[in-house]
Amino acid sequence: MSQKSEDNFTKSDSVQFESPLIVDSIKYKHAANTQPQKEIPLEKNEQDHEKIQIEKIPEVDFVKGIYLTAYKVASSDFENILSVADSAGINTVIFDLKNMNGDIFFRTRQKSPLVGDNLKPIVNIKETVKTLHRMNMKAVSRVVMFHDQFNAQRDSLLRPHVFGGSSWQESEKRKPSWLDSSNPIVQNYLLTLIEEISQNGVDEIQLDYIRFPTQGNINKAIFTFQQTDSLLFASDSTYVFRNKADIIMDFIARAKRICDRYDVKLTADVFAIVAWQRNADIMTTGQNMRRMTQNLDFVHPMIYSSHFASDFGYREDIYNEPYFIMYKGTKLTINNTVGDCKVVPYIQSNSWKVNYKKEYMIAQIKAIEDCGASGYILWNASNRYKKTLSWIREYYETE
Repeated sequence: MSQKSEDNFTKSDSVQFESPLIVDSIKYKHAANTQPQKEIPLEKNEQDHEKIQIEKIPEVDFVKGIYLTAYKVASSDFENILSVADSAGINTVIFDLKNMNGDIFFRTRQKSPLVGDNLKPIVNIKETVKTLHRMNMKAVSRVVMFHDQFNAQRDSLLRPHVFGGSSWQESEKRKPSWLDSSNPIVQNYLLTLIEEISQNGVDEIQLDYIRFPTQGNINKAIFTFQQTDSLLFASDSTYVFRNKADIIMDFIARAKRICDRYDVKLTADVFAIVAWQRNADIMTTGQNMRRMTQNLDFVHPMIYSSHFASDFGYREDIYNEPYFIMYKGTKLTINNTVGDCKVVPYIQSNSWKVNYKKEYMIAQIKAIEDCGASGYILWNASNRYKKTLSWIREYYETE
């Protein structure tokens, strides 16, 4: 999510290939197996069957959440911000355990080449959960998936590729940031982290960047599943090619099975634009709402008025009238979910490109209430919430 602004767009280019990718298997020695991906057993853990000695707290009817970095959780200011948040009615705290940089903020026991200098174990998960539960707040760990600058720069074989075998990156002006979302090594590394976190008593695991990249020359990016499918098609003309939505849905289903084992809810963040479910956006991101939400307890569209271009729908003052876009995006998300999955949008709690004042914040909350969503989560990458929380407290006091 960074500033929730890394992909500020309203038009997505779908990935198109003129013909099936027939890949030279010698040229791509690092590619995945030439058989459909099988579920690889995760590393055995000595705590696999250990009962977590942390009591669950009751479910809330309406989520009022706040995002905190791992550094804020590990700081001396943590309990102070919880106290202020509590006074504003906040009942859910989302905190980082793996971020966009690829940093891991808890002491993983995973023996993987993907774990190295990115290990920064500053958060004691169990103690953090206990602290939040004492305040009747849900403990939700945010785990960034396929955006991982550390490993994208460390090992080019974990990234998408281009014809000829070289590694793909979104821009020559920026360092590589994206891993291949379909690479089995990448997926099993992340699933092992999810299992370890689940064993430590969190109420929910929130997957962020659970998609394929959308920026840069994505038409040139070749992913492991496409290489594998091309080889299978070459030997069997009846083989049906998979798409990005298949990969994302399968990964979420595997994560859900892990979370269910430990009575942990699974949630995911999605692009706001994905709420419109335009085919080009689904094909690019792999975020098919109906398929994803089959295995999610909550979905979190990141709907910020400032992130939509001025030609997206009509609003008199695009940057200072968030109600319309919040209502529309949230309602569409609700309409596109299946089963028992609930919708809890992220809302803009910062001044990026807007005249940020009380009216702006409350308009977002009212839109969420009016369309029947199940709550909201405040997003401020710098964790500066004092002013925002005072506005929210005043809003609920005057209701």
